[in-house]
Amino acid sequence: MTMIDRAGVTAGIKRKYGVSIRPQWLEKCVAHVEAELANASNASDAHNLHLEVQTRLVIEQLLNSDIGESCIPALTVDNNNQVNRLPGTPYTFLQVQEIMDVGISKHAMWEAVREKEDFEQRGIRPSYLPALDEDGDDSSGVFTANTQANTQGSAAHAPNDDVDANGDRKPKIPHGMLKLVLTDGRTRISAFELTPIPQLNVGLPIGTKVLVKGGQFMQPTGLLSLDADGVQLLGGAPAQYEQFTLRTRLESSLRRGQ
Repeated sequence: MTMIDRAGVTAGIKRKYGVSIRPQWLEKCVAHVEAELANASNASDAHNLHLEVQTRLVIEQLLNSDIGESCIPALTVDNNNQVNRLPGTPYTFLQVQEIMDVGISKHAMWEAVREKEDFEQRGIRPSYLPALDEDGDDSSGVFTANTQANTQGSAAHAPNDDVDANGDRKPKIPHGMLKLVLTDGRTRISAFELTPIPQLNVGLPIGTKVLVKGGQFMQPTGLLSLDADGVQLLGGAPAQYEQFTLRTRLESSLRRGQ
């Protein structure tokens, strides 16, 4: 049976992400990984995994865990119980506990989410697009640039994720200014986009992991300003937060009148 090098994996994650792993969580994680390897079809090849591969397997579980269960907290607070600086390491491993776009009204965001879900799940066209006739053509009778492109043969063009098969723009979630609550599992800090960060979007799963470098705590609010150079998106989607989708979070907020 494959034995995970616990000390080697712990040190590797510390070097890579600057975070210390809780030994109790690591033991549970290792038991899961070793059981998965034992059941693998190529189990004979899994007995001598390189340390780098072992570390990658544990990181996969780490990203999908709750940071409070898996990691030793690294943030410190001052006498006012506020965080005013990040640890001295090059970056800080944190979890997105809340995320919302404060640059877009919640009603507008909810409408955008609903139209996007309708489009993706049920093929319902957004309200700003004309209905299609029975042949799938634009029933408005207007000969648009998209229509012309389709008649000339779309195969000659590279696929465009921004348009559908009819050449119409797909509904997208708008991006104004994101405000986040980040945590190390014990302490929470509020942060906002100083400039747009392409890696981040309001639909990220709660529990997503990020590396934060630099940033400035604004006084007296204590808000941490973020820019694209100071944030690296790692991913992750802990199962315990899967019910907190963007739509459910918006609907809950709208019911509360926030």
